[in-house]
Amino acid sequence: MSLKVLLVDGSDVMRSAIARFLKNELAIEIIGTAASFAEALALTAALKPDVVLMDPHMPDEREYTPESVKSQILLHTECIVAMSLWNDDDAKALAASFGAHVLVDKMKLYSDLIPAIKQFCPTVSIPNNADSFRKDTERPAGPSIETTTAA
Repeated sequence: MSLKVLLVDGSDVMRSAIARFLKNELAIEIIGTAASFAEALALTAALKPDVVLMDPHMPDEREYTPESVKSQILLHTECIVAMSLWNDDDAKALAASFGAHVLVDKMKLYSDLIPAIKQFCPTVSIPNNADSFRKDTERPAGPSIETTTAA
């Protein structure tokens, strides 16, 4: 059993880097990637991931209301985790408007992603191997999770 994640990010480079990291370091199964909200909605419905990990700043964000994205994604998954390089109040509010249970700093995914899922998505089952890092490296200092409340 593995944690099945749909990765949603508008940057090809960031999506590729995060996917590689999640698979190699955290033993998370990336079941799909999306570069837009349109792709994310279709893939969430088709793949039914455990977690949708998404950047709320997407190329087609003006074409979708946060409420429509939130309602369609939450039909097919129990947990939305937002990630952003910006973690100010505006980013937190945007993440919450899209239904994110938590906002995690992209630069702290290594230390914060699994603890955030455990804390804010308690119904998601996390396999034991997702909590240990594959490389023989020491875990960074404790989590520093920036939280939002679901709207």
